[in-house]
Amino acid sequence: MPTVISSKMSPLPAGLVSSGPMYASNVQVGGISQPYPAVQWADTSAVGAIHRPLQANTPVGMSMPPPTAPTSKRPRRRGLFIVLAALLILALIGSALGAYFAFFSKGATTSTTPQIIGRAYFVSSGLLNASSSQGISNVGITDQLQINLQNIPPPQTGKAYYAWLLSEKNKPLLQPISLGPLTASENLFYSGADTQHADLLASYNRLLITEEDATIKPTSNSFDPNTWVYYAEFSQIPNPGDPKHYSLYDHIRHLLSEDPKVSSVGKLSGGLDTWLYRNTQKILEWAGSARDQWSYQNADSVRFIDRQLTRILDYLDGVGYVQPDLQSHGQAVGPGQFIDANFSKFSLIGLLTYIQTQDPAGYLKHIDSHLSYIAELPQTSAEQKALAIQIKQAIDGVSHWLQIMHDDVVQLLPMTSAQLFTSEGHSKLNEIATLANYAFAGQVDLHDQVKDGIVQIHYDIQRLATFDIRACTASNPCALS
Repeated sequence: MPTVISSKMSPLPAGLVSSGPMYASNVQVGGISQPYPAVQWADTSAVGAIHRPLQANTPVGMSMPPPTAPTSKRPRRRGLFIVLAALLILALIGSALGAYFAFFSKGATTSTTPQIIGRAYFVSSGLLNASSSQGISNVGITDQLQINLQNIPPPQTGKAYYAWLLSEKNKPLLQPISLGPLTASENLFYSGADTQHADLLASYNRLLITEEDATIKPTSNSFDPNTWVYYAEFSQIPNPGDPKHYSLYDHIRHLLSEDPKVSSVGKLSGGLDTWLYRNTQKILEWAGSARDQWSYQNADSVRFIDRQLTRILDYLDGVGYVQPDLQSHGQAVGPGQFIDANFSKFSLIGLLTYIQTQDPAGYLKHIDSHLSYIAELPQTSAEQKALAIQIKQAIDGVSHWLQIMHDDVVQLLPMTSAQLFTSEGHSKLNEIATLANYAFAGQVDLHDQVKDGIVQIHYDIQRLATFDIRACTASNPCALS
């Protein structure tokens, strides 16, 4: 019966520092004294009390009329008005220029930057078919699609929006998959093309939303560009810096859908993420059961522990590279001897890389290589670049835990029964189980920092398969061929 693995499970700007109070200096205006004749007149005008010396031909004791305001004040005030008017004109000119550049700058941005109106991402049903002769091709595959749209206008009267999944451009004979109608106010979840949960990402890398007749549901997307309203795709532009010239779509497909190296070894179906998740989960199972058997301390428990530890070593090294580790301590078993015959091919590729020239490399190194190219590609979005770097960091942590586990297993396997059932043997088994749990589920360290394990890596790799859906406009038309 299928087992279901559920797939359902940010910095603030710096604060502003207030500036201190501002103070204005008290400016003191001093008067100028000047000697005057004894007879003076009093000025009662608004200009204030001004003492002037009498003119030479003025009779003593004769009162002078109040003087008018100094003529020098008029030119100064007129000059101030002229300056203010000039500043006002400059301000108006500056505002006009600012509006001009702002308008044309905005227009230029609109014409070159696509308008993102939502996202769509591939997801997995999480179905596990352990009895399948082809392995577990239904784990981690991308057999479903979720579309989320934001603030798009409703379709025109009598029209409806329809979503289509289109094949990669070099496979034009593949028929588009109708995802069904959708509305501007709702999201769309596509549960799969058929009951066999066919992998969508294996052949389809483009999404099209059309606006067509609402009364008659179309059986295929329209070829009229006037009906194309929204579009998304994973780039198929080859990377010239990559010896294999893989594109963004190639890398995502190898991670999630099918990798040519993996399929060539034992005809394993599924992407790299599929096998990384599945094999690490199996190691967790075997490590826990080996630790639990220690308490029985009998011949049967010894054989059981040896069997589980050998399985772990097979999955860490890969059966093509595990033999030297087994022979190094006289272990008289061959690689994969204890693995069920139906699943022996699952350990053909190890999680770790035994030697640097190993081809294919272990799953962790192989995935890390794809992520490095994704982070470098110009066609990769900023969100995908950041996510690829984050996953690479988590993979480094998992590799460290699994390497320590590997060394512990190599030390335990040559132990005799008496040595195994000591505190040292028990401590090693406990450590292996703990490390297996860290590698699969992650760890919260002493500083409350979360270190991601394979579960989070699995979900994050799936998030790489995310479409940015943009509007089809005159300046950014949607080209389907």
